[in-house]
Amino acid sequence: MNPDFIAQKINKLDFFPVPNSVIIALLKTIVEKKCTYEDIGSIVELDASLSFQILKIANSAYFGFKNEIRTIERAIMLIGTEEVRNLTLALSLVNQFKKIKLAKNFDFKRFWFHSLLCASCAKMIASQNPIFENDTLYVMGLLHDLGRLIMAQVMPDQLNIILLKAQNNKVHPWKIEKESGLLHTEIGKAIAKRWSLTKETAEVLVYHHNPTQSPRFCRECAVVKVASSICKQLEIDIYGEVEIEPLSSKVLALAGITYNDFDELIEQAKQLKDEVSILTEILVN
Repeated sequence: MNPDFIAQKINKLDFFPVPNSVIIALLKTIVEKKCTYEDIGSIVELDASLSFQILKIANSAYFGFKNEIRTIERAIMLIGTEEVRNLTLALSLVNQFKKIKLAKNFDFKRFWFHSLLCASCAKMIASQNPIFENDTLYVMGLLHDLGRLIMAQVMPDQLNIILLKAQNNKVHPWKIEKESGLLHTEIGKAIAKRWSLTKETAEVLVYHHNPTQSPRFCRECAVVKVASSICKQLEIDIYGEVEIEPLSSKVLALAGITYNDFDELIEQAKQLKDEVSILTEILVN
């Protein structure tokens, strides 16, 4: 199917989910690059259930604080403004989709484990190169597959077919998407526009499989692609063998790393996997 035709069809859909008020407020802090103690505190405290969940995470083994954290203000003080913002964004997204009927073959928990681990790996890579903003890359890693999550809600039958074919042929769903012409990256493009995501994040949603095609933010797209590849290497122990797209030297160079760096990053990421597993359990269950 022609990609332009598919894009036109997607853009005509009128049933894309609308982000809740907390997500909108959090995304605004990203767009405006303004994330203050007062901003996050006022956003989180609007939702009592969300505040409880944040405090539950703050007091979990994920952070490992010895003394109990009882207030959002204390959590922000100890954890950091942007860290609380990112956790709140992840929680809000999970909460918005947790109770919605999604595609039968879509593994909600696996999706969030991969997204959270990719976010952590992207931040890890960014922290080693001063040209990148750590927390910006975290958000990009967290949201990079948002298009597939939206597909699971608004196109469950089509996504079920894609996932089943991928499973039967033991290939990555992206390969089946390309064959069918129904791409989660195109869904991502539409949702980025409707949710008013930053231009950088929007390009990551569209080009994280093909960073060199990104018009303006190929470096950020490359970091997320490398981070995703690292995640898939680590996910073999949990989900079994999966097809992993090869990383070209150009993509690695755009991300600011070498093949030797990649092996070292995998070792570093192994330390993140257990932490992300704990966080995923708290968020999804």
